[in-house]
Amino acid sequence: MNESQLFVLVVIAVTPAFDRQSLTKVVIPPLSIWTKPELPSKAIDLLPPLGKLLKNLEYKVSYTTTSTKISFDMVPSSGCPPPFRADSAYEVPHSPTQGPIVPCPEEAALRYHGLPSRPRFVARSSSDEWVPPGFEGYPEVRELRPVGIHPLCSVWEDMVDVAMHIYLTEQNVRYTSLDPVRIGLVDEPAAPVIVWVGVEPSCLYAEQGILVAVGLRDILIRHGIDDVHVEIRESVVTTSAKMYKPALSSSPIVQVSEPFSTSLGISVCSDATPDVQGTATLFFVDSSKPGRLFLLAPRHVLFHPHEIDRYEYRGTGPRRNILLLGKSGMFARIKDIEKEIWGTEYLIAHYKDLLESADKMEDPQAAQARRESTHSDLLKAEGDLEHLRQFLADVRRDWENARDRIIGHVILSPPLTLNAGKGGFTRDFAVIEVNTTKIDSSNFIGNAIDLGTKIPIQTLACWMHPSHTNQPSFKYPSNRLLHFRGTLSTDEMHSPNAKNVDDRGDPTIMVLKHGSSSGLTIGCLNSIRAVVRRPFTDGPTGFSREVIVLPRSSKSGAFSECGDSGAVMINGLGAVAGMLTAGNGATKVSDCSYVTPITCLLECLKECDFSANIFPVAVDVRD
Repeated sequence: MNESQLFVLVVIAVTPAFDRQSLTKVVIPPLSIWTKPELPSKAIDLLPPLGKLLKNLEYKVSYTTTSTKISFDMVPSSGCPPPFRADSAYEVPHSPTQGPIVPCPEEAALRYHGLPSRPRFVARSSSDEWVPPGFEGYPEVRELRPVGIHPLCSVWEDMVDVAMHIYLTEQNVRYTSLDPVRIGLVDEPAAPVIVWVGVEPSCLYAEQGILVAVGLRDILIRHGIDDVHVEIRESVVTTSAKMYKPALSSSPIVQVSEPFSTSLGISVCSDATPDVQGTATLFFVDSSKPGRLFLLAPRHVLFHPHEIDRYEYRGTGPRRNILLLGKSGMFARIKDIEKEIWGTEYLIAHYKDLLESADKMEDPQAAQARRESTHSDLLKAEGDLEHLRQFLADVRRDWENARDRIIGHVILSPPLTLNAGKGGFTRDFAVIEVNTTKIDSSNFIGNAIDLGTKIPIQTLACWMHPSHTNQPSFKYPSNRLLHFRGTLSTDEMHSPNAKNVDDRGDPTIMVLKHGSSSGLTIGCLNSIRAVVRRPFTDGPTGFSREVIVLPRSSKSGAFSECGDSGAVMINGLGAVAGMLTAGNGATKVSDCSYVTPITCLLECLKECDFSANIFPVAVDVRD
């Protein structure tokens, strides 16, 4: 090996401030042709990212040289980072003169401007330079896009994702997810594929993050993927169930009757944990259990994290009852109705003022036209007010008492399991037997999402058809109820129709859901799955593979929020994709939403002796 092909071996000798068992070995490819006297100083100055790590953390450095390597002994004199372990040697591929740099505070805060949760940026494997905001101070706006067709798809599962998981585990990196996505500027025609790594907040310094990012990048290169880089951000995987608080006056007003209807998006909680609320997924029936209606919901919403054993109700003993809305959720819905009443009363007063003003108008024809149009509006508003007041009285009578909000009880829930089955997904469900005094054949509409009236029909159609050249993939139902029609297999979710593209021309599958927190939202399926890492309260950390749903666009906001857990995902024709189980973001909104496929859920139900028919009709429900 000559000096132009020199490899530098760096050995960091740690002190008690670090993990005593830590030893970092980093093999750097050739940087330049240096003479021996220049090697140590140039290595410290130029080796990215070690140079900045050494300088910023004020390491005391001693070294020895041979014809083939330099050995550094580095003792941090101050500013020690948290314990970090790097056991395996890896080659760091980057250019001779450029490499990843430690992000400035401005970049750390603004790099992901435009994404729903705006997570804090930690590090990247590329040498891209940060472009600070211009004279007007507006940072560049980024958005997430599906991966689409890319060579990474063929080597990600069981190869790259496993290697990355093992590597991060060995390094003691507290990562939360591995999300293969495209991240680009809003108006950029093409966006690069990025392995977007989530880590727990404040667990990784930027200097350490660079080492991790470059190590992960090396895994990609070893698998023949040289056009994908790694970026690390702070984020947490939430299970979407949240502690409810009274709604603020600035919160959006939902359709006041929808939370109490049998359309999907039903807000549920357990009587044992009434402050933790999520979304029921779907109804199903089983021909071997005639007359009984069942409801599927996420286990983590209905059971405390410390309850880890299989639950089964055998007909005796206390039941785990399921409520429609928790206490604070019920209070919030009543406030919504009261606010709607107040707004209608205000509108009525305004119409009366208009009628009085008509008497003072000089033009008789204009005055008469105002009276006629305003009188019609006034009569409608007065009728609306009467109906709202009666509805509020009915809700308080029928639902305000928690005992009256019991809509069923849990009959089975296997332990929450990560990396379950052949697909390695999350097994997180509970089966609820529905109380037929609350839902029977007279009010059961089957599995359907109410598209509501908040989003105009033409707007919703455009969102579901990003390109006007797409094949028909959505038809607005005449009664607003989008019913289930078939299912999407895992393979279909990962293989979008090339003739159905987004506004950038990339094949995509648009999906929608109705969650109890964020309501009706539209997103797009990613063609490649994420690896999600979650610690258990009592036990080791586990990981699973999850289908990723991304926001519809950079301006659409998050696809899901805390409290949406359990919401069912369907495409524009009603084909069921799966159940929302979690989301990943730096705040309560999610940049990436995670879904367990319906095929996996049905298989799990079959293993639990349920032959689930997810297309029930009213005659299947006994009165």
